[in-house]
Amino acid sequence: MDSERSRRSFLQESAAAAGGALALASLTSEQPVAAAAQAPASAAPQSRARRLRALLQRPGLLIAPEAYTVIAGKLAEAHGFDAVYIGGNMMSMTYLGVPDWGVITTTDMVEIAGRIAREISIPAIVDADQAGETSLNAFRTVQLYQQAGIAGLHIEDSVNPKKMETWIGPGGPNTTPLQPISHMVERLQAAVSARTDPDFVIIGRTVAETPNAVIERGNAFAKAGADVVMNSLSNFSAEEINRIASAIPVPLLGIGVPKTHLSGTRMKVNIYPNIVSSAALALCNDMYRELREKGETSRPAIPAEMMTRITRANTFSELAKRWLSLP
Repeated sequence: MDSERSRRSFLQESAAAAGGALALASLTSEQPVAAAAQAPASAAPQSRARRLRALLQRPGLLIAPEAYTVIAGKLAEAHGFDAVYIGGNMMSMTYLGVPDWGVITTTDMVEIAGRIAREISIPAIVDADQAGETSLNAFRTVQLYQQAGIAGLHIEDSVNPKKMETWIGPGGPNTTPLQPISHMVERLQAAVSARTDPDFVIIGRTVAETPNAVIERGNAFAKAGADVVMNSLSNFSAEEINRIASAIPVPLLGIGVPKTHLSGTRMKVNIYPNIVSSAALALCNDMYRELREKGETSRPAIPAEMMTRITRANTFSELAKRWLSLP
């Protein structure tokens, strides 16, 4: 009987470790396994979606760097970021090895982003492109993203098929046509209808290229139920960004907006896609070339202490010792 209780206790603790129950504590100091086991079962952690919604209501600018792998997400968390971003371009390039031309499917995106989102304690904002071909697809996409442990997604108003209208070779068009506002409103309403977690954050993204168009579409998106309005904002001045943010009734999210534009900004969220995955790809290319040409290469390494923290190595080591001690 004692042996059976020991086995049951171990399995419960190892499941908690694998499921991320100890993740947040391990970023500061890994608590003993026994202490973790004594935590009351009723002390359920706050959902990631609720954390994201609380961050949107908190004063100040929310910075969400790219997390292109689970380890990258854990590093972002360890460095004190409150949220991460997982983009479709990154997922297409890193996991499929193809350009961001809509080749990646919703199933791919849910599997990749969900794997990252579930293994970190901070919320993940995830790209959903147009959320599928129709509003019915948008409904289903929101369901799948929620089930995957993702905190929020963005749905954009460029027309399907994604990107193919944007670049057809030299002399081709370089401006993305937009869906009619009525189509995007329907899509967002379908997304809101699919939400079973009231805290799940739905972001309406417009790729419109003028402040007035962003304002017009942003107000329509907010009326349809979007919690946040998103635009690259990269070609706008600080004054234009603040005008847009003041004119729409929900928070404004930008993409890699320069630091010079952020002082006193009314923008609420700034995401940084591709900053890590692109650098990692460049490093990989350089190291392969060096190894091929010289027969050896230098290897930059993450500090051992940081690797121990983000992988919870001490926790798993203690669980392994307990496993070995069982008859």
